[in-house]
Amino acid sequence: MRLNIRARCLPALAFGLLLGACTGVPTKPMATLALSECGWLPHCVNSQSGRGVQAIEPINADTEQWQKLKAWIIRQPDWKVTVDDGDFIQAVVTTPGLRFRDDVQLLLLPDSRLIHVYSSSRLGISDLGTNARRVEKLRAQVRGTN
Repeated sequence: MRLNIRARCLPALAFGLLLGACTGVPTKPMATLALSECGWLPHCVNSQSGRGVQAIEPINADTEQWQKLKAWIIRQPDWKVTVDDGDFIQAVVTTPGLRFRDDVQLLLLPDSRLIHVYSSSRLGISDLGTNARRVEKLRAQVRGTN
């Protein structure tokens, strides 16, 4: 009988932990040169302030590549741009299958020819590498290898 109760409680406990690891929608950064911080959970990558598994390299790009990347993002059916302020974009990306919503921020620094990237899952403790793969897909798009 005790095993049966544990078997029924385990999914509820796992679901509770999953919901306990939810994050809110990031706000547009106040500073024009800083993206949102990742926090302590490993479901985020950030090219400006990420540490350890959260660290990722920025994307090398000039202004023309930035404009092409923005146009590509707008055409993606699973991306919804919520803010476009010239050199800054914020978007919500819906993952295929389970339809999780992830937040992405991109900031072009034209003088440095860099795009800084923040990508974070709203739900869960780990993203299983989804955000890092998303950034690499953006990087490939800028290089024209996608």
